[in-house]
Amino acid sequence: MVAEIESQLTKLLEGVNDTLRHPDAFPKEKIVSLANELLVTFTNGSKVAFVGNGGSAAEAMHIAAEFTGKCVLEHRPLDVICLNESQSALTAIANDYGVEYIFSRQVEAHLRENDLLIGLTTSGKSANILKALEAAQEIGVKTMLWTGASTPEIPGVRIWRAPSNSTPRAQEIHLIWGHLLAELVESQL
Repeated sequence: MVAEIESQLTKLLEGVNDTLRHPDAFPKEKIVSLANELLVTFTNGSKVAFVGNGGSAAEAMHIAAEFTGKCVLEHRPLDVICLNESQSALTAIANDYGVEYIFSRQVEAHLRENDLLIGLTTSGKSANILKALEAAQEIGVKTMLWTGASTPEIPGVRIWRAPSNSTPRAQEIHLIWGHLLAELVESQL
């Protein structure tokens, strides 16, 4: 049994290493551009919102906290929220309108033109994330989706694809993106 577990661990670690070393895992130009966009967003008095389901919800909360708290360097709290944090809002909206609207209703309530919404879904198919992005576009919010490798194009939405269709590997890349962005932004404040 130990030998089987060791063999499986070796395969899993190879997958992690392959994903981290993939040439598309950390696109420098895109990361620098988004870090600059985040700085401009905050300077202009706009906010950033993250949102996800399941493990991606945890990632969204984690990344948002890096901006309102700190990642590494002390800085003023930045206007970043996570739309999947309120259990009361999520369950009330799901009950009254349906699960597919749990985030779009919050987009309408909390976001304004020139804010930025970053949705996280490894499949790229989560109806509630897609509806949130659609609602955001309708009110002039900039939209971005962090997802896995096989997500199709979505009109008007910038998509960053982690170079893996494995949910754990994609989520690991998303968290690294979040940390890199938080570190870059706070280094410029």
